[in-house]
Amino acid sequence: MTYLIGTDIGTSGTKSILMDTDGKLLAQNLQEYDVLTPKPLWAEQWPDVWVQGVKDSIREVVKQSGVDPAEIKGIGLSGLYGGSGIPVDADMKPVRPDLIWMDRRAAEETKWVKENVDLDRLSEITGNDVVDPYYGYTKVLWIKNHEPENWKKTKLFLPPNNYAIYQLTGEVSIDYSAAGNIGGFFDINTGTWSKEMMDAMGVPMDKMPQKFVDATEIAGRLTADVAENLGLTAGTPVIAGGVDVGAANIGMGVFEPGRYVAAIGSSMNAALVSEKPIKGKGLIVWPYPYKSKELVYNFSGSAQLVPLRSGSAITLVRQRLPFKMRVVKTPTFR
Repeated sequence: MTYLIGTDIGTSGTKSILMDTDGKLLAQNLQEYDVLTPKPLWAEQWPDVWVQGVKDSIREVVKQSGVDPAEIKGIGLSGLYGGSGIPVDADMKPVRPDLIWMDRRAAEETKWVKENVDLDRLSEITGNDVVDPYYGYTKVLWIKNHEPENWKKTKLFLPPNNYAIYQLTGEVSIDYSAAGNIGGFFDINTGTWSKEMMDAMGVPMDKMPQKFVDATEIAGRLTADVAENLGLTAGTPVIAGGVDVGAANIGMGVFEPGRYVAAIGSSMNAALVSEKPIKGKGLIVWPYPYKSKELVYNFSGSAQLVPLRSGSAITLVRQRLPFKMRVVKTPTFR
């Protein structure tokens, strides 16, 4: 028998499961952590808690299962939408916490984009009609504008799952779904960074990872030290996995366009998979984690109550994502 591990870095915890290739669940584990909210509507996390959660949860499912590590043939690693991505320096050490998806601080940067960037070209290049603090590129601009010393130190911005993969394998890459979810810098037509858009926003191309991988592609293999720490075999393949809500659709069996799924976690996403971006509907669009060069993921989100910590007080902030909920097709599942 052969086995696989699936790991997802979430907003409030990292989960791992170990299954056999017939689909039988043998072990599962959750490692929980908090979101940092230094100011109202700010939300950030240090990546070390994610990496520790990945390692601890994987190690625990390997231990629980009791299976031969040599029979574990791969790890799939998805992650939350990491907003700005983790700014890392030349030694690949985090410069500051990651501004995650729910962070809303980039309001002025959003306004600047609307007033100074050709929005028709932005839509044509990225597939997205909406400009909002939700997007990673507006958060990157916030760091550039408000933290010049951190900006100077930053070599790359890496999404959560891609950073964790680097920590496990030593390989630097970005999957297409994570790149597309950064937003305004990614050309969905060519599957590359858009020099036109990055020049328009004053962000050097080399601030972004230059190696792209499909979410179903091997992004690296466990180093000997990491493998020993996890109780696994050196060289075990690590699959890119992609952004978690898209990966959840794949888990629901969505492998072709025209399928609709709602995923509920720390937020709610209702998505339709298509061959081309759905324009004019105010949807978020990025490459689907499955067949990223052929399929796109178009989603809307619901209003939500998000618990945020501010000092010693815990408040509930009603947060509306930059789009309206629409039912675009009656769900069909297989």
